[in-house]
Amino acid sequence: MKRVHVSWNLAKKAVAFVVGLGALGIVGGTLVFAASTSDFSQTINAGTLATDIRSNSTTSVSSPSVSMTAKTFSFNCQSGGSASTGTFGTSSQRVYVDNPDAADNGWTLTLAATNGATSTWANGGATQKFDFNDSSGSGCTDGADADAFGGQLTVDPSVGTTTADYSGSSTTGISLGSSASYVQGATDSVTLVTASSGSADVWRGYFTGISMSQSIPAEQAADTYTINLTLTATAQ
Repeated sequence: MKRVHVSWNLAKKAVAFVVGLGALGIVGGTLVFAASTSDFSQTINAGTLATDIRSNSTTSVSSPSVSMTAKTFSFNCQSGGSASTGTFGTSSQRVYVDNPDAADNGWTLTLAATNGATSTWANGGATQKFDFNDSSGSGCTDGADADAFGGQLTVDPSVGTTTADYSGSSTTGISLGSSASYVQGATDSVTLVTASSGSADVWRGYFTGISMSQSIPAEQAADTYTINLTLTATAQ
């Protein structure tokens, strides 16, 4: 009885396993294989549209920064040719966009103040400030906005360079933006790059050489000032 019981369990398990695979049949009490091949299924989903600052070895830069030219205290506003300048996107801090089949109708890359349109340049203790988005007096004087500071930041992506960083990809349909100055309530975000629907659905590349220029109001106190800006990639 014990042998019969064990034999039946083994046979039952074998048949259950075969039926589960759907690859066997029983003909005249004999187990018959229907096929020796199996169909495997694999799904690869589209990724997420993203932007980042990366080094020339494509590693993410933990604390990216832009160094504007140092200026000397002046009793006059420093704007135009005498403004402080800098470059956003260098060989060691490249502005990247990854489109892993996530934005087939195109995308835009924009730059705006992290803390919003009421942000200012400020020293370490925030006791001295000047503006980045006040157009009054060509960025030299305080205008109608809520703060009491003059100053204006201008961004010119058009002088930059676009580089495709993906095998088989190109820069077709990728356009650098035009020069624009921040104006509170009117231009709170500047478009650096626009990718049309004709651009590659799968694309990775970076941007360098974007020009930055900041007007500094007259008699601005000697100190070190910073402001934080954020990149945003948005699908069209």
